[in-house]
Amino acid sequence: MKERHKKKLRPWYRKPHGIILIILGIIILLIFIAYFILPLIEYTKKNSQDIENSYNQETAQLFLEAVNRYNPNSLGDKDAPVKIIEFGDFACPYCADSYASLKNVREKYKDDIYVVYRDFPLHDTSVFLSLSARCAGEQGKFWLMHDLFFENQDSFTVSESDLVANMPDIALALNLDESRFTDCVNNQKYFPQIQKDVKDAEYLGIQGTPTWYINNMPLTGSLSVAELEEIVEGIIAEHKMQEYLKNNTQE
Repeated sequence: MKERHKKKLRPWYRKPHGIILIILGIIILLIFIAYFILPLIEYTKKNSQDIENSYNQETAQLFLEAVNRYNPNSLGDKDAPVKIIEFGDFACPYCADSYASLKNVREKYKDDIYVVYRDFPLHDTSVFLSLSARCAGEQGKFWLMHDLFFENQDSFTVSESDLVANMPDIALALNLDESRFTDCVNNQKYFPQIQKDVKDAEYLGIQGTPTWYINNMPLTGSLSVAELEEIVEGIIAEHKMQEYLKNNTQE
């Protein structure tokens, strides 16, 4: 067969114009994917993530409102406009850094704040400290023990055996019934409640301490006095404005 006949019988995609068309088609397809398909995939992915985040946030808010409203380790009026929930660890240095901030707003805005402390023990001695604070709480002294641990954290950065040996003296210093307190700690009476706090923290995706929920808004890490005070004042101001508008609308 002559060469010119072979050329005529070649499939179109093997001919020069066919090869050019194929290359152009590939280029057009890549442009279409880059400018239309990929952005659409990215938009769908982002939209799905936004929906999931919104759902998770709403679920977390409902969950927090349900489990923290009557928490025994709480301080203040449960209907106060500012609700501060801290997932903390008595042996955590970052929690100790934020302690002054929390105590400041507790005292300065005590009529407008409801504070809840939840246990998320991550250090070797954290569970023992949490048990001790809860057993003090059984006698109405949770917050005294809470403040003592954070104000003197260096003194409690010792082995658990040393803590066990020294805790009866601390109980006496806080005017606790020593026998009742010691039995409570030794029997790990409130360990199930600590486990519940940990499970709740894991459900919320908490990984470190301190983690805060201020009116269900999540924040992580230590907060300075100025930072926490600014947040609290902002919430109080917004609450007062809503009350003003509500009262004036009713009139």
